[in-house]
Amino acid sequence: MTSLPRPSARRRRPCRPGAVVAAPVAALAVLAVAGCGSAVDVPAAEGAADPGCAEVLVLLRDVDELAGLPRVPTTGQSTAAWASDDRSTRVELRCGVELPAPTTDACVTVDGVDWVTADEQGSPPFTTYGRAPATRVDVTGDVTAGDVLPGLAGAVGALEAQRACV
Repeated sequence: MTSLPRPSARRRRPCRPGAVVAAPVAALAVLAVAGCGSAVDVPAAEGAADPGCAEVLVLLRDVDELAGLPRVPTTGQSTAAWASDDRSTRVELRCGVELPAPTTDACVTVDGVDWVTADEQGSPPFTTYGRAPATRVDVTGDVTAGDVLPGLAGAVGALEAQRACV
Protein backbone atom coordinates (compact mmCIF):
# COMPACT_ATOMS: atom_id res chain seq x y z
CA MET A 1 0.00 0.00 0.00
CA THR A 2 1.41 3.33 -0.99
CA SER A 3 0.83 6.29 1.22
CA LEU A 4 -0.58 9.43 -0.19
CA PRO A 5 1.37 12.61 0.33
CA ARG A 6 0.28 14.59 3.36
CA PRO A 7 -1.64 17.73 2.72
CA SER A 8 0.44 20.83 3.13
CA ALA A 9 0.33 22.47 6.52
CA ARG A 10 -0.50 25.72 4.79
CA ARG A 11 -4.05 26.10 3.73
CA ARG A 12 -4.79 27.99 0.64
CA ARG A 13 -7.39 30.66 1.00
CA PRO A 14 -10.09 30.74 -1.59
CA CYS A 15 -9.73 33.40 -4.22
CA ARG A 16 -11.90 36.39 -3.49
CA PRO A 17 -12.83 38.24 -6.67
CA GLY A 18 -12.80 41.58 -4.85
CA ALA A 19 -9.19 41.06 -3.78
CA VAL A 20 -8.08 40.27 -7.31
CA VAL A 21 -9.74 43.39 -8.70
CA ALA A 22 -8.90 45.66 -5.76
CA ALA A 23 -5.12 45.40 -6.13
CA PRO A 24 -4.98 46.65 -9.75
CA VAL A 25 -7.58 49.34 -9.03
CA ALA A 26 -5.60 50.56 -6.01
CA ALA A 27 -2.42 50.62 -8.08
CA LEU A 28 -4.12 52.67 -10.79
CA ALA A 29 -5.49 55.09 -8.20
CA VAL A 30 -1.99 55.62 -6.79
CA LEU A 31 -0.62 56.23 -10.27
CA ALA A 32 -3.43 58.64 -11.09
CA VAL A 33 -2.82 60.68 -7.95
CA ALA A 34 0.96 60.57 -8.39
CA GLY A 35 0.62 61.77 -11.96
CA CYS A 36 -1.80 64.54 -11.08
CA GLY A 37 0.49 67.52 -10.78
CA SER A 38 -2.34 69.98 -11.26
CA ALA A 39 -3.55 70.08 -7.64
CA VAL A 40 -2.92 73.34 -5.83
CA ASP A 41 -1.49 72.98 -2.34
CA VAL A 42 -4.01 74.79 -0.15
CA PRO A 43 -3.61 73.70 3.48
CA ALA A 44 -6.77 73.01 5.45
CA ALA A 45 -7.71 75.54 8.11
CA GLU A 46 -7.97 74.49 11.75
CA GLY A 47 -11.78 74.52 11.60
CA ALA A 48 -12.07 72.82 8.20
CA ALA A 49 -14.23 70.01 9.62
CA ASP A 50 -16.98 72.45 10.69
CA PRO A 51 -20.31 71.42 9.10
CA GLY A 52 -20.71 75.00 7.84
CA CYS A 53 -17.64 74.48 5.65
CA ALA A 54 -19.27 71.45 4.09
CA GLU A 55 -22.27 73.63 3.25
CA VAL A 56 -20.05 76.29 1.67
CA LEU A 57 -18.12 73.73 -0.40
CA VAL A 58 -21.32 72.09 -1.62
CA LEU A 59 -22.57 75.47 -2.81
CA LEU A 60 -19.22 76.12 -4.52
CA ARG A 61 -19.16 72.81 -6.41
CA ASP A 62 -20.83 74.37 -9.45
CA VAL A 63 -18.47 77.36 -9.58
CA ASP A 64 -16.34 75.94 -12.40
CA GLU A 65 -14.92 79.34 -13.29
CA LEU A 66 -14.12 82.37 -11.17
CA ALA A 67 -12.70 85.64 -12.50
CA GLY A 68 -12.05 83.86 -15.82
CA LEU A 69 -10.01 81.12 -14.10
CA PRO A 70 -10.95 77.43 -14.24
CA ARG A 71 -11.43 75.49 -11.02
CA VAL A 72 -8.52 73.22 -10.12
CA PRO A 73 -8.20 70.44 -7.53
CA THR A 74 -6.77 71.29 -4.10
CA THR A 75 -4.99 69.29 -1.43
CA GLY A 76 -6.76 70.46 1.73
CA GLN A 77 -10.13 69.76 3.30
CA SER A 78 -12.70 72.55 2.88
CA THR A 79 -10.62 74.34 0.27
CA ALA A 80 -11.18 75.40 -3.32
CA ALA A 81 -9.02 77.04 -5.97
CA TRP A 82 -9.22 78.54 -9.42
CA ALA A 83 -6.01 79.08 -11.37
CA SER A 84 -4.39 79.85 -14.68
CA ASP A 85 -2.60 76.99 -16.43
CA ASP A 86 0.81 78.16 -15.22
CA ARG A 87 -0.57 78.89 -11.71
CA SER A 88 0.71 82.49 -11.82
CA THR A 89 -2.82 83.75 -11.25
CA ARG A 90 -4.70 81.99 -8.49
CA VAL A 91 -7.69 82.30 -6.19
CA GLU A 92 -7.50 80.10 -3.09
CA LEU A 93 -10.35 79.66 -0.63
CA ARG A 94 -10.01 78.13 2.85
CA CYS A 95 -13.05 77.61 5.04
CA GLY A 96 -12.69 77.23 8.81
CA VAL A 97 -10.11 79.93 9.46
CA GLU A 98 -10.07 81.85 12.74
CA LEU A 99 -13.01 84.22 13.13
CA PRO A 100 -11.96 87.85 12.91
CA ALA A 101 -12.58 89.79 16.10
CA PRO A 102 -14.06 93.28 15.98
CA THR A 103 -11.52 95.30 14.06
CA THR A 104 -10.68 98.65 12.54
CA ASP A 105 -9.31 96.91 9.43
CA ALA A 106 -10.82 97.78 6.08
CA CYS A 107 -14.18 96.13 5.43
CA VAL A 108 -16.00 95.73 2.14
CA THR A 109 -19.52 94.43 1.62
CA VAL A 110 -20.11 92.45 -1.55
CA ASP A 111 -23.58 91.08 -2.27
CA GLY A 112 -24.48 91.15 1.43
CA VAL A 113 -21.28 89.49 2.66
CA ASP A 114 -18.79 91.47 4.75
CA TRP A 115 -15.09 90.85 4.10
CA VAL A 116 -12.20 92.31 6.12
CA THR A 117 -8.66 92.91 4.98
CA ALA A 118 -5.69 94.30 6.88
CA ASP A 119 -4.53 96.17 3.79
CA GLU A 120 -5.70 99.78 3.51
CA GLN A 121 -5.98 99.48 -0.28
CA GLY A 122 -8.37 96.55 0.08
CA SER A 123 -5.96 93.94 -1.24
CA PRO A 124 -6.08 90.23 -0.38
CA PRO A 125 -6.35 88.24 1.74
CA PHE A 126 -10.02 88.72 2.49
CA THR A 127 -11.76 87.01 5.41
CA THR A 128 -15.50 86.89 5.91
CA TYR A 129 -16.63 88.93 8.87
CA GLY A 130 -19.49 88.00 11.17
CA ARG A 131 -20.08 84.51 9.72
CA ALA A 132 -19.06 81.25 11.33
CA PRO A 133 -17.08 79.43 10.16
CA ALA A 134 -14.97 82.17 8.63
CA THR A 135 -13.68 81.85 5.07
CA ARG A 136 -10.43 83.32 3.78
CA VAL A 137 -9.69 84.13 0.15
CA ASP A 138 -6.16 84.71 -1.15
CA VAL A 139 -5.62 86.09 -4.64
CA THR A 140 -2.39 86.20 -6.62
CA GLY A 141 -1.81 87.57 -10.09
CA ASP A 142 -3.99 89.78 -12.22
CA VAL A 143 -7.36 89.47 -10.49
CA THR A 144 -9.00 91.79 -8.01
CA ALA A 145 -11.49 91.48 -5.19
CA GLY A 146 -14.11 92.89 -7.55
CA ASP A 147 -13.43 89.98 -9.91
CA VAL A 148 -13.58 87.32 -7.21
CA LEU A 149 -15.78 88.15 -4.22
CA PRO A 150 -19.12 88.39 -6.10
CA GLY A 151 -18.67 84.82 -7.36
CA LEU A 152 -18.15 83.55 -3.81
CA ALA A 153 -20.85 85.57 -2.04
CA GLY A 154 -23.66 83.11 -2.75
CA ALA A 155 -21.83 80.22 -1.10
CA VAL A 156 -20.42 81.99 1.96
CA GLY A 157 -23.57 84.10 2.24
CA ALA A 158 -25.50 80.91 3.03
CA LEU A 159 -23.91 81.01 6.49
CA GLU A 160 -25.92 83.16 8.88
CA ALA A 161 -24.52 86.63 9.52
CA GLN A 162 -23.98 87.09 13.25
CA ARG A 163 -22.23 90.45 12.99
CA ALA A 164 -21.75 93.13 10.37
CA CYS A 165 -19.17 95.75 9.58
CA VAL A 166 -20.22 99.17 10.73
